[in-house]
Order: sequence, then structure tokens, then C-alpha cells
Amino acid sequence: MNTDLFDRLGVPERIREIAGYDLFDDDLRTSLDAIAKRSAGLLEAPISMVSMILDTSQFIIGSYGVSGWVADAEGTPAEWAMCTHTVLAGEPYCVVDGTQDPRHADNPFLRMTGMRSYLGVPLIGGGHALGAHCVVDARPRIFTDVDRAVLADGAEKVMRLLDAYRLR
Repeated sequence: MNTDLFDRLGVPERIREIAGYDLFDDDLRTSLDAIAKRSAGLLEAPISMVSMILDTSQFIIGSYGVSGWVADAEGTPAEWAMCTHTVLAGEPYCVVDGTQDPRHADNPFLRMTGMRSYLGVPLIGGGHALGAHCVVDARPRIFTDVDRAVLADGAEKVMRLLDAYRLR
């Protein structure tokens, strides 16, 4: 694990905020899957996810179209996750073609999955970027401001839903 990345993601207040939600509730997960499915449909993307970025890993809490080992593991190492970049930026993050983007061309996740394009918006809670709502595609894509707005709307729905699943 990249020590700098661990330090930037492992901020105790941010991790405590993530830990304050009941992320394993079945009803919550079903609702998050529905939000991901809606975003995938509206953006004509084969995959959409809702994920939390912990200090060393991406934890997928809602998804549509995710399969194979990623679905089984419910995540990836944080170093491989595009959503990590969204969290660190604290704003929408876009990759048109990861195979041609020097920031991501050597990413093992892209090579293993065939993923090429990504658009994610941060999930903001307690003043921290906790995770991301995203769409990914196996083809290069140029995303628009409308696409960003669709995902931002989905992210707002996610955070309203998560607030109902705060641990007391």
C-alpha cells in the first residue's frame, strides 16, 4: 500500500464517519443497488457502483452490472479504485480512456476487467468525501455535464438514504 495514499485516506474523522452507517443492512443494500441501476440506465453504462473508500480498500455497498471477483470481494484495493481519486479530489472525477491516461494506464484493475472509462461523484458526509457514486464502461466515453448532474442526483439520494441508516 502506498503510504501517502494510506495517510490521505486514513483520516480518523473520515473513517469514523463511514463507520457510523449500518452498511451491512440488507434493505439499505437493496436500495443502493436500485440507485446504481437507475444511474446505469440513465447514462447507458453497463456498470454503476456506490462505494465507500476506506484507508486501504474500496468497499462496494451498492451496484449494478458488477460481476466476477469484484462482486464476490465487494471491492478492490484502494490503490486500484478510480473512486479513490474521486474521494481524494472531493469533486467529480472523469477518465475518458484509462488505457491512454498516464494516471491509470498501469492500473491492474483496468487490465483485469477491461474497464476503460469512468465518471464518479463524491459522497459527502460529515464534511468528508466518504466514497463515490460512479459509472464505468468498457469503451472510451466523453461524459457531459448532464451525466455529472445525473450522478450528483444519485449521490444526493445515496446520502439521504445513508442518513436513515446511521448507527445510534
